[in-house]
Amino acid sequence: MLFALSAAGIGTLIGAAGRWMVVDRAPGVAGLILDALFATIFLMLVRAAGAGRRRLVTALVLWLLLFQVSHVLKLMALGSPVFFSDVSTLGVLATVLPPWQVGTACLVLAALAGLLLCSVWPAGRARLPWSLAALLFPVALYYGAPLEARLVGSLLTENANDYVTHLQRRGGMQFLLDQRARKHELALKGRNILDGLHLDARPQLAARRNVHLVLLETFWDPNVLKAYQFSRDPFDPRFRKLLEEGGNSAVMTPHFGHLTANAEFEALCGLPATEDAVFQNRLKDVLPCLPRMLRELGYETLASHSNRQDSWGRDTAYRYMGFANFNAYEAFVRDDLDGVFLNDASFYRQNRAVVSRFDRSTPYFNYLVTISSHYPYQLNGDRRPPLVSVKPATPVVQDYANVLAYSSKAFMDWVEAVRKDDPDALIVAFGDHAPALPPDQSPYADSGINTSARPFDGADTLVAMSRTPLVFIDGRKGAVNVGTMPLEFLPVAIARALGMQPGRLPYLTDDMVGERAKDSTRFLGNVLTRERGQWLLCEDRPVEATACGDAVELYDRKRALRNALLTDSRSMFNALGGAWMNQPTSMQFGTGECLLEVADWGPKDAEAGMPFNKQVESGLSATWLKVDRIQGSPQLRIGAVTTPVVGSGIILAGLWPAPSVINEAGNHAVQIVCGTKVVGEVGKMHVRGGGAASPSVLTGPLAVGLEGKGMASVVAAAEGGTCGEGGMQQAVVKVNWSRSTPTGGVRVFVQQGGGERQLWSESASQGGSSTGPWANEGMVLWFEDETGGPLGRAVLTAPSCAAATH
Repeated sequence: MLFALSAAGIGTLIGAAGRWMVVDRAPGVAGLILDALFATIFLMLVRAAGAGRRRLVTALVLWLLLFQVSHVLKLMALGSPVFFSDVSTLGVLATVLPPWQVGTACLVLAALAGLLLCSVWPAGRARLPWSLAALLFPVALYYGAPLEARLVGSLLTENANDYVTHLQRRGGMQFLLDQRARKHELALKGRNILDGLHLDARPQLAARRNVHLVLLETFWDPNVLKAYQFSRDPFDPRFRKLLEEGGNSAVMTPHFGHLTANAEFEALCGLPATEDAVFQNRLKDVLPCLPRMLRELGYETLASHSNRQDSWGRDTAYRYMGFANFNAYEAFVRDDLDGVFLNDASFYRQNRAVVSRFDRSTPYFNYLVTISSHYPYQLNGDRRPPLVSVKPATPVVQDYANVLAYSSKAFMDWVEAVRKDDPDALIVAFGDHAPALPPDQSPYADSGINTSARPFDGADTLVAMSRTPLVFIDGRKGAVNVGTMPLEFLPVAIARALGMQPGRLPYLTDDMVGERAKDSTRFLGNVLTRERGQWLLCEDRPVEATACGDAVELYDRKRALRNALLTDSRSMFNALGGAWMNQPTSMQFGTGECLLEVADWGPKDAEAGMPFNKQVESGLSATWLKVDRIQGSPQLRIGAVTTPVVGSGIILAGLWPAPSVINEAGNHAVQIVCGTKVVGEVGKMHVRGGGAASPSVLTGPLAVGLEGKGMASVVAAAEGGTCGEGGMQQAVVKVNWSRSTPTGGVRVFVQQGGGERQLWSESASQGGSSTGPWANEGMVLWFEDETGGPLGRAVLTAPSCAAATH
């Protein structure tokens, strides 16, 4: 008991000292006490499980890493503390980081998880409840946050208007709990904000003209980095001229260096983003954002982004916001890559080709999210050699400047083509956030932008970090000066430029589209507002009836409305006569053609019955491909076995079931398959004779043991794999399913070998999906409805394997 108490106190002081090193404000006494209290309770539970001092110290270190050090690391990297919901962003980050970084992070997380289990492992069966209590303690705090935070708030009345001050006053864990509770409170308050609004009147439009809205990935003016000299303006000269013609208009973005999807939410829906990933965590139903309003007014609506369609949850969020069409990764020909990203010039060109096929008599809303200027700022040096050099030499700054040079050029080429074809079009483009310049963001500090100061040393730093370029081309008027506005004000500006009446999204109240709204923003938890042309940082408890007082109250109302709508938009709108704008809408995913053009491939020889290019982790054989062009979901086939082409960048792979795909000597064609049709050939693989017996190749229908009354049918077939001693092994399996009722969604979980269930697929009442080459005999599929209610289970077996092995 005494050791646990002492260790918790010392650990808390060490964690607080770490925060103090990056935050220019001492930790508060209340925060220290709360952190020590939480750590002590956790350690006492671990001690009750039978842990000795060494394991107690290990458990304490892990607690500090999760709830203390994590705040320090995120403050240093991205300028804000950690939130519970940050966990959901890890999967998205894994899609854009280099594989070695993802692998390293996975190894670190696995090691930490192993240490945690070791530290709380019970000394005997009787102590197991204490081990479970230790593991579930943070979970209990999470779900009990509204009640716990209310109790703490009644004792500690001093609050803070910015995240960092709040963190220092309340400590690492209490900060997390307070933010969790705040979401709950705002959702309740937001229900009162719409009182008095009548949403039964449909908006009117003065003139229906085409609208192009472009999110420019990581577009920020590097000339703000005064510590550096560039050999030329990083922006294309035409882009710089366009900015100046528009009075150097700008938007104030909500985040620094990440969370692109939150910038999208603001630009499309007119409400401030949440602190977490709003698309993934909060947008659960229809919300009549700008594309939904334009769709109601007769517009065709198209979203385009060359990343995976499920990145940041866009495949669901875009449908909720009113897009009729979404072209993502598989819809684009990946013919010109920068690192793993499609170059913007190719992206714009392919988007133009799609838009050119629209009916000219129907206006369209064309929304584009670019990506080739994304971190880590890589260029294909053979096609795009460096244009900009930097003094003093700093690789990350130079890489960023050159990425902007090519991306801004591609944008201007596209703008000129659009305006030539459609001079009346409204073209709006904005940067989503300032760049992360790792490892320590020192280029900012060297230029007088102290991103590490906590709390921030005035409004100027926040403005420099938040402000990104805004291009607003109002048809034949050209670039117009719309000033500097918060990003969530952009739908209002677009509605007004189109002559929409009323000139706002229906759920925005009068104060949310007034001058104070246009002059106020919220960045990294800090409210900023403008008075007499000067930006003010609104600190603790601003005085009522002042610019800051009005701005803080405005953002409190906007956040409350946002949370209420994200919780229950449909019933709220229905009650106010707005059912017409909040009906579910369908969205089509662009698939493009299926093609694969290969510059080189290998290995070109193997031994019959033996693995080739065997992968260390999976044990699978692999064919590598250097790709010139690829679109859709092509597959490779050798003999009777087919496998999808996987990976990103120009080096892709086909993974084959182990131990071998080819069991006979000779020259075997490596074919390209689209759907069920062979469309080409990569080449021939020479296979030498081997002596070992080879397992049977598996294809064809599988037996499905279906239990439960919620599913009407489940059908499965193997498209590749082998028959081993235990039956089906490392097979690619296609499964189709349908519910007993024609409505409602289906969530499918997979379980193998007694392992944990993992979410595999989601669909409407009918759906289907294919596994990778990892399905084994006895694989279990669990079916649930969209609320988590059980629908049934199915066990997959391969009778043909039993016949082949007897």
